[in-house]
Amino acid sequence: MEPLLKGPIPAERAATCDRCAMLPSGDAPVDRSEFFSASTKCCTYLPELANFLVGRVLTDDDLEAAAGRATVEARIDKKVGVSPLGLHRTPVYSLMYRSSPASFGRAVSMRCPHYVVDGGRCGVWRHRESTCATWFCKYGRGETGRAFWQRLHDTLGACEGAVRLHCLMELGLDVRSLAALHPTQAVANASARPGNLGAPDLDGEFVPAAYRAAWGAWEGREREFFSSCAEIANALDWPEVLALGGARLEVLVALLLDAYKKLVGDEVPARVRRRRLNVVYASPESVQVVGYSPMDALRVPKELVDVLHCFDGRPTAAALAGISEVHGLDVEPGVVRKLVDFGILSAEED
Repeated sequence: MEPLLKGPIPAERAATCDRCAMLPSGDAPVDRSEFFSASTKCCTYLPELANFLVGRVLTDDDLEAAAGRATVEARIDKKVGVSPLGLHRTPVYSLMYRSSPASFGRAVSMRCPHYVVDGGRCGVWRHRESTCATWFCKYGRGETGRAFWQRLHDTLGACEGAVRLHCLMELGLDVRSLAALHPTQAVANASARPGNLGAPDLDGEFVPAAYRAAWGAWEGREREFFSSCAEIANALDWPEVLALGGARLEVLVALLLDAYKKLVGDEVPARVRRRRLNVVYASPESVQVVGYSPMDALRVPKELVDVLHCFDGRPTAAALAGISEVHGLDVEPGVVRKLVDFGILSAEED
């Protein structure tokens, strides 16, 4: 993204892996249902690694990457959810993930196979895919930050999709394998229905005929194939990736650039209005409220909460002047911007 954004991406310092912000602390509210498990953290999501990312993991000979590399090799050896496109989620895992949102961050049975229990770290961190690279539980700019990272996720995902298909063509995958990887839409829609899960899906077994059809002449040389994909991808520069992504990627880039401008900007909306507060914790000095996300509550001083009603859609400058005159409280414009970012105030359209 460096040649595209023309500037640094602000670090998300509130969301960390070493000191997980979603684990309960000593002064946390008594309701622990909003926290993650220390045995999983947010790693209850199984990433789909594109072929060139798999190759990068396999060719990363750093000692620190050994544990993660072993988890990828184990998935390849099992042959379940393994194709020339990369490593995929199994139908059973996808069904469980979609139907159990409350298990996110908590269910050990859903823990990513690349999670290294000894140390609680991601084993494929340097080569993680777009979702794991752009998802945070908390954002420094609240909803503005989440919107930017979602646009970045969409852009990177489109890049991954374009590059992995480019690798297939560069390596000469035969048309039978391409047909197996890209069935007709009617067949693809039918196979995606939950009721169509067969015994091999439920038992986590690979189907030899389907596996052979997908891999063709590359069957038995999966590691070589993935490593070759990494070489192809590593040789690409941004203009080449943009060209591979076509018009769809151009649209996503335009949306990303707009989101980045808002992320690094410091403009305060001309008019704002108070939103209904969802209070989760209160003390004599402050109130903890949920705005745009239940995972990213904001602690607001009590004296500021008491004057939020003054933001009633009038010009922001007039509201701030009124608060200072009537209540003797000077509120900085940056505070207004943060309250908008976190969904406590809403920007009004002129």
